[in-house]
Amino acid sequence: MELRPLTDAHYDLLVALQRQEDVWEFLGTLPAPATGHAHHLFAIMEGEVSLGFAGLVKSQAAGADDFELLCALRSEVQQRGIAKQTCQVVLDWAFGTAKLDRVIACIPEGNEAARAIALKLGMTELASRPPAGTVYVKYRDERSLTRA
Repeated sequence: MELRPLTDAHYDLLVALQRQEDVWEFLGTLPAPATGHAHHLFAIMEGEVSLGFAGLVKSQAAGADDFELLCALRSEVQQRGIAKQTCQVVLDWAFGTAKLDRVIACIPEGNEAARAIALKLGMTELASRPPAGTVYVKYRDERSLTRA
């Protein structure tokens, strides 16, 4: 599994994911590409096969100027650990390369798979946003906790 920048060449992948109810019911509308590299989206690839996409999008869900972790996979590759592995790679990039202090994940009620992955990644509950769901957060390091 590898991540490649999401481009117009992955349009068919995004259309397929939008038609997949078990993905898009929780994800909603994919943010339009932002100017100035505001979003960081990647295609999840296995060889030349697109499995899904993941990345970070600008979000105000936690009341700050954050980046939110997103991940969506084709149905046929779910339950293989790819989502957790991909999200960990994106978090490593966010904290190591982009030097973000924190990353959030907005998980709708009923999406127990995403909630389980967030907890396995070490994310903790930050705020409840009924009826939309719960905001989880992961900090780059312990010093960031005291500044939040």
